[in-house]
Amino acid sequence: MFIERLQRELAICSAIQIGPFLAREPDRWHVVSIHDPIQAEADLAKAKSALQLSFEDALPTPGDDTPGPKPAHLQSFLAFAGSTAHEPLVLQCWAGRSRSTAMALVLIVKELHAQGLTGSELVTTSVDILLSLRPNANPNRFVLRLGLDQFLPPEIAQKLSTALIREPRLKANFL
Repeated sequence: MFIERLQRELAICSAIQIGPFLAREPDRWHVVSIHDPIQAEADLAKAKSALQLSFEDALPTPGDDTPGPKPAHLQSFLAFAGSTAHEPLVLQCWAGRSRSTAMALVLIVKELHAQGLTGSELVTTSVDILLSLRPNANPNRFVLRLGLDQFLPPEIAQKLSTALIREPRLKANFL
């Protein structure tokens, strides 16, 4: 879907959807594919380019050494998204609901923040765009926070990630 505010086509897919999605328009879409370490990587042969990331859809707990998301994953993602400029980008994870929607939300917020949006307008507009792409979005809270930490001061990233997750339409998807 073309997002006017971002001047970019953006999409979110599940593992099952990504193959047929790319087959419709081979060599057109840049792909960010997120999979669990024990899963096979998606077949992205028809992608224009791809970034494969491997981490579990988990929230860390103290003393937990689960292979969850790390700042380096979000740094790689933002660098890749930036390198593709305004070209079509699709984000894919197992269900297309948690890790990929969190990364999409990070990208959306980053772009809107760069346009000068702040506060409740930034939250509402970001969620509007995310839900237009994936109505059942249930963004991974930790991925979202790690992503916001890449371009916002920590105290603002914390407040914004909390406001986004508590936004009533997103909060409803957590139930």
